[in-house]
Amino acid sequence: MLSLPRLALAFVLGALCGLTLTDPARAAEGRLYPSGPPNGVAYLRFANLSSTAAKVTSAGGTLDLEASGAARVGEFLGVTPGTELTGTVAMGGKTTPIKVTLKPNEFVTVAITSGAGGAPSVSLLREEPTDFNAQKAALALYNVDKGCPGATLTAGDDHTPVIANVAPGMDGRRLVNPVSVALGVACGGNSTKVELGAMAAGDRYSVFLFAPGGGARQSLALADKMAPFRP
Repeated sequence: MLSLPRLALAFVLGALCGLTLTDPARAAEGRLYPSGPPNGVAYLRFANLSSTAAKVTSAGGTLDLEASGAARVGEFLGVTPGTELTGTVAMGGKTTPIKVTLKPNEFVTVAITSGAGGAPSVSLLREEPTDFNAQKAALALYNVDKGCPGATLTAGDDHTPVIANVAPGMDGRRLVNPVSVALGVACGGNSTKVELGAMAAGDRYSVFLFAPGGGARQSLALADKMAPFRP
């Protein structure tokens, strides 16, 4: 099991996977886990999809995640694959342990939701990208709504399916033309709109579908970001 020292600022790996650069002020904050090497690295982030602010803690640092807007989702952290990473999630005075091991080049999103009795519940959404096109944008749909048996991401006024039938606890990602287009997330006969604006070639974007505390269905769209890396 890994001893987790405090991390520092680092070199950006955006050339490898087309991620958006981070705000230098935010990058100066403590990192949760040790950065992995620039080759063979894996990527980990946390997304608070509950109705309460959450705090992620490891031996190396802490990460506060809000319960609204893009501040729900943290940056992707470059970590060493094959090493067990541990920590805790605290929410509403209750905590839940985290334990995750990543594969080389894998992207993992730790989704935080409200569990039994209000304790935080965590689930892992895993991606293993197999392609990259500098002329395209990579767009993903994450279904974190247990009440939606098949989520679909649509585009345009005619609601053309872009990513279809994503099961609960799963995700789907595909390459798309980097344009500004109206997007919607559909489940059954219901649909919610999301705003991404003009996407950029080579960048990655995520759309989350979730229902905090089993309440009203919500969606969130944002550009993926990566914390800088430095040995």
